[in-house]
Amino acid sequence: MKLIRTYRVTAALDQRLRLADTLFRGIAADIRFFVFSSVPQEAGDDVLQETLKAIAAGLGRFDGDTKSEFWAWCYRIARNKSSDYFRRREADRLHSVSPDELLKMIESGQPRTAIPAQERLDLEYAVQLLRKANPDCYEFLWKHYVVGLAYGEIASEHNLQYDNVRMKISRCLREAQSLIS
Repeated sequence: MKLIRTYRVTAALDQRLRLADTLFRGIAADIRFFVFSSVPQEAGDDVLQETLKAIAAGLGRFDGDTKSEFWAWCYRIARNKSSDYFRRREADRLHSVSPDELLKMIESGQPRTAIPAQERLDLEYAVQLLRKANPDCYEFLWKHYVVGLAYGEIASEHNLQYDNVRMKISRCLREAQSLIS
């Protein structure tokens, strides 16, 4: 706390940098342990750097008087930076691709001897019928059978229970089969 109090009243930039450096040497190991225990190993260094930058940028605004307040403030910044990492990762992971674009991507990677023309027309007709008859069923079946998501992944995406998704996909599959026959 003595370093922080001195930092607050010091006006000279070189002295403030020296005080900040001494302070960071004292807290870096604990912050590093906290960050690396909350994010994947490959992201730890980046999140640690962002955390230390945020602490350095906000050090002049910290107005606590005790060591516990300072550590709570540092850990709150570390938690926020960890949360930022997971939000960015989640946003990067979810890129919506239309079914038509996905079908084109799949076709471009498949050998040309894939599906005979008549079966392909029947399949496209069945997909269009299902899309018009029950868009929810179309979405669940598409995610499970084409995209390859497991029941649990679909359940977490839609805030549903695992068994509810499993039964819904089963019902949707029966509905799709009845539309075709």
